[in-house]
Amino acid sequence: MSIINTNDYTIIKKHNIILLLYIIKFLFLIIIAVLIYILTYKFKIILWDEVIHYFIFPIILFILNYAFIKFMLWLIFYYNDLVILLKDKIIILKSSLFMQDDLEIIDISKVMKIDVHCHWLLSNMIWFWNLVIEQQRDELRILHFIPKPYKIFQILREKTTYVSSKDDATSFLNTQK
Repeated sequence: MSIINTNDYTIIKKHNIILLLYIIKFLFLIIIAVLIYILTYKFKIILWDEVIHYFIFPIILFILNYAFIKFMLWLIFYYNDLVILLKDKIIILKSSLFMQDDLEIIDISKVMKIDVHCHWLLSNMIWFWNLVIEQQRDELRILHFIPKPYKIFQILREKTTYVSSKDDATSFLNTQK
């Protein structure tokens, strides 16, 4: 499930289509390594043994190692790219093992506008869109590949109305004193 909704918080992770993209990239690199191996085996009579042992096999091993390491990093990026909605804050968390550690906190009271953008037919068919959050001072924050964006849009709208009504109530109580 890519959306975990409770009374206190909502956790949103990227759409599963991103995971499919990572798997396709990984399989593409594996297919390239296998094709190089098959071509080497097929033309081993023409190629010298030194070229095969000292050049082609290390290249194949390099491609395989690169594919596995990159796939593991892609999985870590995928599972650690989260958006957490609290009652009064939006926390955008992007982290990996060692390359990136980004934490952004947006105060919901400073959110001016929330939009949902769909760019092409596939994203409309399998429900992954972009959520655009416009803050004060003309700052835009675009959250890509959000699953079920209208559900998130509804949750955000409820939270912004809750925060604005709470602010209105406290300002009303302060004026009555």
